[in-house]
Amino acid sequence: MYGAPVTASLEIPQELPSYFSQIPAPMPVMQDAKVGTLRLGGTLLRNLPPMPSGVLNDLSFTNSRQVEAAQLMNDLRAVHEITRMQERRSKAIAKARNRQAQRASERR
Repeated sequence: MYGAPVTASLEIPQELPSYFSQIPAPMPVMQDAKVGTLRLGGTLLRNLPPMPSGVLNDLSFTNSRQVEAAQLMNDLRAVHEITRMQERRSKAIAKARNRQAQRASERR
């Protein structure tokens, strides 16, 4: 004897229901595809969703580049002010060190 012993009962496989054996749904009625009907389809009114109110009323004449440039200039002004404050502090420290060195050299 070869292999494991079979102790379970033998089951007969059942056939699964086929997709194609089901009764198909009725086909929808096709619309007329004449040239006049196709032309009319593009001219029917279509309701689009409303545009958001407020700032976005006029989207064709926005000044987004101007706003962006103004923000950039404002940021550059703030950065330049920080740089100027750092330079003033550095000059004040250098001036104090020079005075201290001058006093120390005069005492000798």
